[in-house]
Amino acid sequence: MRGQLARSIGKTVPGRLGCSALSSRQQGASARRQPRTVPSAARAESQQAGPAAAEKQAEKEEPQRGHQAPQNSAANLEATDPEILAYREHQQTAARISLAEEARTLVALGKFGVLSTNARGELEGYPSGSVVEFAADSKGRPVFAFSTMSPHTADIKKDGRCSFTVMAEPFRGIADGHVTLIGKAAPISNEEERAAAKEVYMSKHPSSVWVEFGDFGLFRMNEIVSARLVAGFAPSGKITEEEYGAAQPDPVAPFSAPVAGHMNADHAEATVAMMKHYVGITVSKAAIMSIDRLGMTVSCERGQDQFKARLPFPRPATDRKSIKELIVEMTRAAAVAQS
Repeated sequence: MRGQLARSIGKTVPGRLGCSALSSRQQGASARRQPRTVPSAARAESQQAGPAAAEKQAEKEEPQRGHQAPQNSAANLEATDPEILAYREHQQTAARISLAEEARTLVALGKFGVLSTNARGELEGYPSGSVVEFAADSKGRPVFAFSTMSPHTADIKKDGRCSFTVMAEPFRGIADGHVTLIGKAAPISNEEERAAAKEVYMSKHPSSVWVEFGDFGLFRMNEIVSARLVAGFAPSGKITEEEYGAAQPDPVAPFSAPVAGHMNADHAEATVAMMKHYVGITVSKAAIMSIDRLGMTVSCERGQDQFKARLPFPRPATDRKSIKELIVEMTRAAAVAQS
């Protein structure tokens, strides 16, 4: 289902496909409106002086020339390519989960992260970061288990302010989703809360039997005052304490990796066909990066361009079975459209 040609493209996406179609069109029209000019005597003299002098004189006489895209440039060609225009228009309104939901999902699925506390002693005033195990409770608060000898234990007891970064799994590079929580951590002193936190932690790390040892304590980020998300597809942004607390992890995200892996290994051509049918753009390769209840994030190749695209579901998914049913439905519709 191709979208109509975009009237105004204000929002861009990664890669050359994100260039503004409107500005390129205006440049092309401007270039066509420019009258032919007769070389001046000064330019004729500069041509005799050499190419560099001639170019400099031409720029003086036609200052706007250096800001015009050549008629056959990639920018002008893309600005009139109906598939690229359809892709841009589709992506502007493609359904995707909110930044807060994506942050909660990353934290809920994560097992490891980078905790940075405020160092003490000779390094006081500097951040002290290290990779630690964690598990998130039902409110999205990270729970940690630290030895009494861990620097983080003493740091947190003196100053609970900290930041905690969680990355999507598998994390291949900075383009993949990651979120940093900023807030305060503290030891869990209440016996009932400690028992509940221990259950949460052990459910994520069942082999961490040392949590039972007497010299280990449980800690939790009780206050999350802000979060900063760099999403796999959505724009980066700040998430408030209220937004983070009100959001919930995506219910189908735990099934993302196995379903995407199966599709990429056995049905990659179906994803290519779905991109053509639903997004309106022909791609040579398409691999599903992640799946949530509203759709799929797809890594695509088109010529020399590599870019990400959002491929929404016709309706929200609720579980693994519904993901399969939706993808089968979309695959069949794309196949019928191609036949």
